[in-house]
Amino acid sequence: MATRRDVLAAVTAGAAALALPSCGTGSTDDSTLTILHKWPEGDHQKYFEMLRTTFEDRHPGVSVEMTAVQDDPYKQRIQVLTAARTLPDIYFLWPGSYGEKFADAGLTADLTDAMAGQWADSLSSIAVDAYTHEGRNYAVPISMSGKYMVCNTAMLDEHGVTIPETFDELLAVCDALREDGVEAPIAMGNQAMWPGVHYLTSLVGKLVPQDEFTRDLTPSTATYSHPGYAEAFRKLAELSARGFTRSANGISNDSAKAGFLNSSSPFMYSESNQFSTFREKNGAPPEIAENWDFFPFPSIPDGAGDDESLTGAPDGFAVNPDSSKGELAIDFLRMVTSPEMGAAMLEMRDRPSVTIGAEDLVDDVQPQLTRALEHLDSIERFNIWLDMEAEPQVAQAWLTAGQAAIAGSRSPELIVQDLKEVSDALR
Repeated sequence: MATRRDVLAAVTAGAAALALPSCGTGSTDDSTLTILHKWPEGDHQKYFEMLRTTFEDRHPGVSVEMTAVQDDPYKQRIQVLTAARTLPDIYFLWPGSYGEKFADAGLTADLTDAMAGQWADSLSSIAVDAYTHEGRNYAVPISMSGKYMVCNTAMLDEHGVTIPETFDELLAVCDALREDGVEAPIAMGNQAMWPGVHYLTSLVGKLVPQDEFTRDLTPSTATYSHPGYAEAFRKLAELSARGFTRSANGISNDSAKAGFLNSSSPFMYSESNQFSTFREKNGAPPEIAENWDFFPFPSIPDGAGDDESLTGAPDGFAVNPDSSKGELAIDFLRMVTSPEMGAAMLEMRDRPSVTIGAEDLVDDVQPQLTRALEHLDSIERFNIWLDMEAEPQVAQAWLTAGQAAIAGSRSPELIVQDLKEVSDALR
């Protein structure tokens, strides 16, 4: 996943425009429902095209105008539409503080009453909660993903090591692998900076109490005084030194992933919505497709945070509150989150739906993904990516902090001080 800092900045940049009176909707044609999402690629596009034709068949006289823009260009597009107050009827929205800014700015329809009862109950509660702000539902989740360590089990067997359960065990396994000639036990490319933040998100979740972390998200109340922050940077630096691909900050995530797929590295931190890339039919080598497993980020038993939390987030859609087609928009999102379309999402996109039981309608589900879905159902709280949760300037500081820790170029205490200074400047 690419960093969201540009999108966060976009909301801030459009703040002046948000004070302007509401001006129109995403479409002037009452028979056309406009939708903007960020998946123009291959199977994703086929899925959304299927949604379009299905909805039009079910609503005679209605047409769906669907635009797909890739991750990074999406950020620029949403900035322009936000500033001009010309958002489409339905648009993709990331959760966390980023999405909450849209809700606070009056850019999302309140869907609480529409979702109440059976609709919300049919969806993963943790995904629904991720798009809930001040007790109100500001977007509808459609798919979800958790962050897991994936591993090449054949390589682990070859080198006589087992899947670690604790962070200290992971470090020891990395040491053993390096001693046995494995140069990069953990495939890591942090050139784009977000991979490092994903590690930090997991570490902070396990090491910092939730109430203190929540307080520190707001510059006016932030102190960054809990020792868990420095410990998170210390552990990331140690993992980098003992396990990561050398010079990880100069390597792309795709290059690191290639290191896992070619059996150079036995571990990689990956999202469950990427599990399909380990299928042979999707291009994975047979030696990977037949010999991989996953496990949650290793336990830190003495951490002050939530050791059972999971880093990840759902994907979802908001409805433009200025739209004259609000009911049609809600009908579309109800359709997307139906068991039928949830199953189609898994079949066509290899992405798990938030719709409870949708996977039961699909025959060919990876056993690893089935187990991941079971684990996701058991999770009580997501750690949403730090560069999504923090203010834009602080999000950038987190990205830079991850690089500093991975490079070992700055002490954990000084990195925390850097974060605090950026946050304090926003008071």
